Amino acid sequence: MRNKKMSLSHWFRSLVYCAVLLCLSACSKSPEVLVPAGLLEVPYAIQSIAWHPNGKLLAVGYFLRDEVEVWDIENKKSLFVIPSRRRPGNSSGQEALFSADGKYVVAQDFVDTKNGEPKFPRIYDDPAELPAQQDKTRYILARVWDLEQRKEIAQLAGPGSRLYGGSADGFCQSSALPSLVVVHRSSVVATYEIATGKFAGEVNARNPFADKPDQHLGYWRMSCHPTRPEVALEGAQFFKRATIFGFPENSGTTPIVIVDMEHKGVKKVLFNPALLKGIAYTADGSKLVSFGASPTRVWDTNNGFALVGEMANPPRMDWVSKQFFPVDELNPPQDAPRGIAGDLSAVPGSNLMIGLGSALHFWDTTQLRIVATAPAPRETLRIAMHAPEGTLAVAELNLVHFYRFNPAALPPKVNEK
Repeated sequence: MRNKKMSLSHWFRSLVYCAVLLCLSACSKSPEVLVPAGLLEVPYAIQSIAWHPNGKLLAVGYFLRDEVEVWDIENKKSLFVIPSRRRPGNSSGQEALFSADGKYVVAQDFVDTKNGEPKFPRIYDDPAELPAQQDKTRYILARVWDLEQRKEIAQLAGPGSRLYGGSADGFCQSSALPSLVVVHRSSVVATYEIATGKFAGEVNARNPFADKPDQHLGYWRMSCHPTRPEVALEGAQFFKRATIFGFPENSGTTPIVIVDMEHKGVKKVLFNPALLKGIAYTADGSKLVSFGASPTRVWDTNNGFALVGEMANPPRMDWVSKQFFPVDELNPPQDAPRGIAGDLSAVPGSNLMIGLGSALHFWDTTQLRIVATAPAPRETLRIAMHAPEGTLAVAELNLVHFYRFNPAALPPKVNEK
């Protein structure tokens, strides 16, 4: 009888423990922080999404498709399609960007205007490299469409070479350069007038190390400061070269280069000790966040890019799914294996970033921790937050889920700058 009582007592304690964990899990998920606000179905799997400033239009680039489509999300209606050729070997879709004044949409393209089939030097010391750099109108990099007229009005053109690469690698804008679009091209950052497509200038960041002029870089991703003529570039990871900069060999240390677009030079070089998936500024530009392998790092842009601190990534999704008891993702075990942080997007009016991992996570760059989570659609690929309204677009295969950000659902003091 005594053993039976002990067994029942043990069973009861286990039941209470499970109930507490379930409660903690349900509370920590905080689904109310993102309120469902609609769904848009498009014809193909989504590669990229871009908000119009008015929050009523969305530009969508598709996997394995040579086009960008502009959608009226209120009426769930396609407005027009922009032909947009992918670079050779690129199985993904095209990037797009709306101008800050809302008049134009820029869609990535890649067309050789002379020979039809893109071809450019693959080695920097190739004798053909310099002539290729000087052929400034060889490739069409993007097309500019007028939204009201619904037709092409300009093209962005540039050279193709080892320095420039081939196609454009991304676009961004800053309020400090309101009439310009910033175009990332391998080791170069160029600017163009959006309304005319006219080339406005460029910065060559191939050799960013003042004390090591023989060391050169190409870049994977770019982020524009929201209010300053400044661009952050994510460089290629260091493996064998890592020891040259004082890091362990094959560590995947990643350089981050800050470019001053006004003075056309390198402003600062940072080093992230692990591989990255991207870089992004907070909504007010006071911080730069570098994310990928754990930990995620936060840099103070107003204090010489001093390191503010680090934030541990959420636990790996596969590890979470294998746990017998639910995992409180806001306070996971210290020894939990950490996942890779995906897309990060600035949350307007705050120092928060929303990021993709095992769920949608809200990162507080002041408290240096994740403060809320919300379930993510199962096959989420890209996210984009619209400012200033705070509507989140989440791309899942051929669906775009929309959510309204509810700051009142956050813990106290989290949303303060």
